[in-house]
Amino acid sequence: MALLILTSASGSPGVTTLGVGLALTWPRSVLLADCDPGAHQSVLAGFLAGRSAAGKGLLRVAEAHRDRRPLREVVFDQCEPLADDLGHRRLFLPGFTKPGSASHFGGVWTDLAETFERLSDVGYDVIVDAGRLGAAGLPAPLVEHAAQTCLVLRSTLRAVMAARVHLATLRDHARLGETGGALGLIIVGESDPYSRSEIAKALGVPALGVVANDHRVAAHLSDGKPRPRKFDRSALITSLSDLAATLAARLERSADLIRS
Repeated sequence: MALLILTSASGSPGVTTLGVGLALTWPRSVLLADCDPGAHQSVLAGFLAGRSAAGKGLLRVAEAHRDRRPLREVVFDQCEPLADDLGHRRLFLPGFTKPGSASHFGGVWTDLAETFERLSDVGYDVIVDAGRLGAAGLPAPLVEHAAQTCLVLRSTLRAVMAARVHLATLRDHARLGETGGALGLIIVGESDPYSRSEIAKALGVPALGVVANDHRVAAHLSDGKPRPRKFDRSALITSLSDLAATLAARLERSADLIRS
């Protein structure tokens, strides 16, 4: 398995910023897919500074699915480069262009989830930005094929309470209701006021990592603002690199279990 899902229970915990940051620090080639049903186009308008998708994205994938075309090559064709990197390829798959489009995606999710999972055969991991949890939860095929689903939250009381309410929706998925560690927490900014161990205990879900809450550095990832000095050595980028290594290792262990 090579699929990681990021989602949130409340507004503005930094899911898209985290997704971009992880994709930029991921230790292997990676594809960041915008599957936010809200069609916010946050990466195009933010980190990519208003770059046009030129018609590319999930709706073109849906058209290919309707025409019964193999999706792997279609997915790559619909991607834009996220960043130049001589060591690894970092791609971005644009999302929905209209808020209601996700409700018509239907059976596309199953084939797309299988395609995402099989991208490991050609050396890619996939990070899915699923946006904020709605009443319907996450698309079931994505969850079933994901090695890891992560609920992103801050360490405030409001964020923890929102997570507790929405965890029931996540656990409705059979895979996330199991005790195999497929569901985890990522905390943005610790001790405001709760520590990772306190949050994990309160929610009954393991905390897989914490990323620094640094608004100045995060503005480059979220809004495409100029990189601040010492960006690569900042607390946020350091914590993202550590988290990327941890999550990539978990995905690799999941793939080894499937192969064995």
